[in-house]
Amino acid sequence: MFKKKPQIKNLSPLKSSERRRLADQIRKDYSLPEPQTEQPQEQDGQSAQPQTLTGIRNALLPDPTSSAKFTTTHGPNSTLISGTLYVGTHPGQEERVLWFQIGKDDRLIPTVYTLWQNPGLLPLLHIGETIVGKLKGGADLFAPGLIKPHWGFDERARKDSIVAVAGHKSDTVPRWVGISKVDISGLPDDATGTAAEGLHWEGDELWSWSPLNKGGSPGPDAIEGWQGLTAMAEETDDEDDEPEGEHVEGGVPLESSTADLKITDGDSPSEEDYVPSTKEIDDAFMEAFLYAIHNAKKNVPAEPHGFDFPLQPSFLIANMVQPHLRRQSPHYNIKKTSWKNTKKFIKHLDKQVLVKSKDRNGGETVILDIDFNDEKIKSFQPYRLPKPKAAEPAEDASGISKPSSDPGTDQSLGQKLSLQVVYRASSKLVPELLPSKTAFYTSQQITSALKQYIEDNPDLVNEAKKRYIKLNPFIANHILGSNPSSDDSKALAAGEIDRGALNRRILEDDHLCIPYHILLRNEQSLESDPSLKPKSGPPPKITLTIEKRGGNKVVTAVAGLESFFINPQLIRPELQKKCAGSASVGQHIGGKPGMLEVQVQGDQRSVIEKEILAKRGVRSEWIEIVDKSKKKKK
Repeated sequence: MFKKKPQIKNLSPLKSSERRRLADQIRKDYSLPEPQTEQPQEQDGQSAQPQTLTGIRNALLPDPTSSAKFTTTHGPNSTLISGTLYVGTHPGQEERVLWFQIGKDDRLIPTVYTLWQNPGLLPLLHIGETIVGKLKGGADLFAPGLIKPHWGFDERARKDSIVAVAGHKSDTVPRWVGISKVDISGLPDDATGTAAEGLHWEGDELWSWSPLNKGGSPGPDAIEGWQGLTAMAEETDDEDDEPEGEHVEGGVPLESSTADLKITDGDSPSEEDYVPSTKEIDDAFMEAFLYAIHNAKKNVPAEPHGFDFPLQPSFLIANMVQPHLRRQSPHYNIKKTSWKNTKKFIKHLDKQVLVKSKDRNGGETVILDIDFNDEKIKSFQPYRLPKPKAAEPAEDASGISKPSSDPGTDQSLGQKLSLQVVYRASSKLVPELLPSKTAFYTSQQITSALKQYIEDNPDLVNEAKKRYIKLNPFIANHILGSNPSSDDSKALAAGEIDRGALNRRILEDDHLCIPYHILLRNEQSLESDPSLKPKSGPPPKITLTIEKRGGNKVVTAVAGLESFFINPQLIRPELQKKCAGSASVGQHIGGKPGMLEVQVQGDQRSVIEKEILAKRGVRSEWIEIVDKSKKKKK
């Protein structure tokens, strides 16, 4: 429910009477035991503290507690819902959202922070650790994933009840809160479908919220008072020396010794299946940044340690963060951090006084300097980086391979490219000349179709001048009359037209033949692979722009590489080496979002065309050179 950040209004303190009323409502809704009235017995030589009504109320809703209205979206249709959240502070903890209420349901639903302070408040279900990761990604809880011990599920886990979920490793720490969609307490062994719908979990935006914007606080490894799988098995072992386990499909049986629980093959944890929390991704990005500085200081002792300022946002992510992440997983990308984009990440580094940043025209934020003597950098301890995996070129929906996103793999080297121009016929040519408006035709096929049309209509041929074709209503009205020019008027007046001129007239008029193009790579063929989809408009070009920036500094900007399966991030270091000057990658100004531009110092058109692009299959006719470095003549 709180996968996206909710809109929260201003907090207002609860009156003491309202706080007590809500606490008593919680006690009733969750069938909590009445407070003790008699002196409790001693335990382990110490007198147990009586569980008074005031103590129970303060444990559930600490004094003081504030409330605020919120709105958010929920479900596959992003339905707008509203409710109230309650913020308070448990002893020794930070101020957090402790409860929330949604829609017309008067029940207060506890967050994980409340569950960590109130053991036994909800029925606790258990699943494999891999499934915990999926639940934290926003998935609902399915019945086949539940671990069912032989003593059965908690009797309180009825339909429409609020339930908590823990992984089988940290089996006493609730990580997820949801509402049961079925009677889980009586769930049969072969049950399928959704068991509970997710409302809140460790790692969502409600967990991340704090008045000081500190982010979420992870739970402990174990909590005394919650009965986990191991503890419950030990209690049962005292009664029965040979307990038998049973399981729901997708769960696990409990043997007499449950110190090392096993999960089924489908639940075996893996790096790819694990879904990290937002805080874990944030921490990984910060560690990767520090690791990059650490490596730079190690390899280049003198400042600026090999960095060429200003650093572009794309350079920060591609060359500093991504190669130094603890895990190489699709989950670890800037969009899944709490910052959501590189600009806010740089601003965060600036607030941490790790870097000095500046906003440039166009909204781009660059790094002007790094504090290499910051204590976080000096005390950083490097960790073992994962081994890079061999990357295969990705394919888009049309089946065309795209450049690999792996920083160390350049799939464009040695590629063979061919540009094919095809056409779609307008309704003016169908069906007399071409049979279909949706099919693609090459120029040779259109020429052949015109030749066949003339052969099928021999009366069109001028016997005295066989190169000339007599005009009939189809040629005069549908071809020459589609977008008439002066030459068309002459042909209409003469009543005839040269065969070659007629063929060119058809191909060059985009009112008759609509041009499309497709860039084929290596062994691809439009004829052998119908899934390839040509694109409308003129063929793409790589643009080399030579211009002066920052005064008299001449730079060469390269744009349009992506259309030729070339990753701009991967040619930057090669350009820097070949041209013996600094190179950077940034958003192509004036281009589509996500299209990048590589800049290198100096007029490097020859090196780029002949040494960089040629070995990636780019022909000179596909390159457009724009020289803006020369002064305009008055």
